[in-house]
Amino acid sequence: MEYNTGRYASGLRLTSREELVLVEIGLDKIDTASSFVEYMSESYMFSRSSVWYILKRLKDKGALDFATKDDPGKALELTSLGKAQMRSISSGRNKLIEHFTSAYVINVSGKTHSSQGVG
Repeated sequence: MEYNTGRYASGLRLTSREELVLVEIGLDKIDTASSFVEYMSESYMFSRSSVWYILKRLKDKGALDFATKDDPGKALELTSLGKAQMRSISSGRNKLIEHFTSAYVINVSGKTHSSQGVG
């Protein structure tokens, strides 16, 4: 796992994928975790299970909240800790998004292939 070593106001230690998820949640208005998982899977070619894993890790770290079986009806949203983290990485957010979108190349036949291993 690739952890970013920058010091952030929130004190969280996050992988680049976790940072991307925070940025995307902060930028997009997707109400449910399930819809967000689909969005990330389609946009970045991450497996659905990987996105769910990241969401659960970020929830455990206190960076975001979303509905569960025990607590249905909650929208997917950043907590104050997650918002602070997102603000601290906002200057590099375009570079972060570009890093992940450029990791995949679409060939002429329309098939998507990972062109590099991305953290």
